[in-house]
Amino acid sequence: MKISLSTIIPSALIFATTALSSSYRDIGADKDATIVYNTDFCGDTLCAEINHGQEPTLTAAFFSGTASRIILGFTLPSGMKLTQIKQCQLQMQRPVQDVDGAYVLSVSEIMGQWDADTVSGVTPLVPGKVVGSVGAESGERPGPIDVTQACKDAKNGALSLLVDSSGPQVIFPSMKTGAAATLRVYTS
Repeated sequence: MKISLSTIIPSALIFATTALSSSYRDIGADKDATIVYNTDFCGDTLCAEINHGQEPTLTAAFFSGTASRIILGFTLPSGMKLTQIKQCQLQMQRPVQDVDGAYVLSVSEIMGQWDADTVSGVTPLVPGKVVGSVGAESGERPGPIDVTQACKDAKNGALSLLVDSSGPQVIFPSMKTGAAATLRVYTS
């Protein structure tokens, strides 16, 4: 396959121009939790009613009728105008253990108020559209996930994201470990 310089040079110039004309800020999650959705019982309690907001890990998985999802909350810096946002990327940390094969992480916007100390599978949250996804291999840190539209839709500087796995269980460190998921926000 031949690639001409006329194809490569304009692309390189676009990336260089974007890098020179914008700056970025890394923003750590200020709240996170795992939410379990199923109809199983854990003792006398519906498993979906149990809060997992103070645990050192976050789990995304879908298997045997159970979905575990990661919910992340971010607060954009005061003074950051949504119209200044050029790109916004979610960066998860490296999983705490190897995943059984390749997987895809999908990210959706979430509407509704939630607190990491009380959120569970029965909390009334409204998932929005999928705003980005990334594929990853076992043993690798997932690449950045483009969530630009979700950042531009943030209400009062608050942004909530729901992270799903395509199937295999993926376990990430939570902010309790000091290794929070981050948003890299590029502005003009």
